[in-house]
Amino acid sequence: MITTVTLNTALDIIYRAPAFHMDQVHRLPGITVPGGKGINAARVIHTLGESVTATGFVAGYNGQKMQFLLQQEGVRCEFIEVQGETRLAITVLDQQQGTQTELIEQASSYVTPESLILLEQQIEKAARTSAWVLFSGSIPEGCPADLYATLIQIAKAQGAQTALDASGEALRYGLQASPDLVKPNEDEACAWAGIPTADHYSDQTLDDVLTAMLDHGVQMATISLGKHGAIAAQGSARYRLHVPQLDIVSALGSGDAMAAGMVTAAYRGAELAEMLRYGAACGSACALQPIAGKVDLQDVQHILQHIKITPES
Repeated sequence: MITTVTLNTALDIIYRAPAFHMDQVHRLPGITVPGGKGINAARVIHTLGESVTATGFVAGYNGQKMQFLLQQEGVRCEFIEVQGETRLAITVLDQQQGTQTELIEQASSYVTPESLILLEQQIEKAARTSAWVLFSGSIPEGCPADLYATLIQIAKAQGAQTALDASGEALRYGLQASPDLVKPNEDEACAWAGIPTADHYSDQTLDDVLTAMLDHGVQMATISLGKHGAIAAQGSARYRLHVPQLDIVSALGSGDAMAAGMVTAAYRGAELAEMLRYGAACGSACALQPIAGKVDLQDVQHILQHIKITPES
């Protein structure tokens, strides 16, 4: 069993416009799917054929609908319901321009101290029967900044391995609990290390960041580089991964799919290099879909054959 944890869930509405123009009326069919980083990962893990449970916080009518849609897809749900309303995240894909515009509501759910206690109990329960627990995304306002650190420690105490895919304060505090696997993108990783945002980071800079993550007790550190692949480290080993060039439909949720693929491979007993390959294949396959958290297994297998990974000294 794998458990994914999403504290800032969302109900995603996706519109594909042949051509999107400002100040005009567009009548388009919309696709409504459960959203949030860990939710996206759970749907990929389910598609890959592994048993997965999605947990975290949901609220209101949108939260109920999100759970209903997940269950329809066959993903098991064990969410904690809080006050307020799960946010909406609207994405407009302009097929002519190849642009992706996102309108994401600010969270309007309210997490009480009682809800936090229920969450900790839920993670403790889930970790007893889960080989891996994947923590993804941001932390709702009003929650302790070190919430991920607390939850990771709870999961590890029950014998589960833990993965963290987050940014900002959630990443900074979460790393203090030494998760087994961490997978930020290059901007997120460099921001954690105090390096100013740049259009390009040198190989030495990225390697220094990987080393710093390992020094925090992380067993496997990965930095995703978008179309340029990824780099990863475990102990003294370093890997660089290159992905094939693809006709991207939407990058929405590709990082979540990569995390899902890596955890799934680890669950199946793979070493870091194979985890990295499988994760990158899932992330790339997701980019061929308009919906976050969706992959086609044939795409995954095809892309796997074209991924190159090289050890680096």
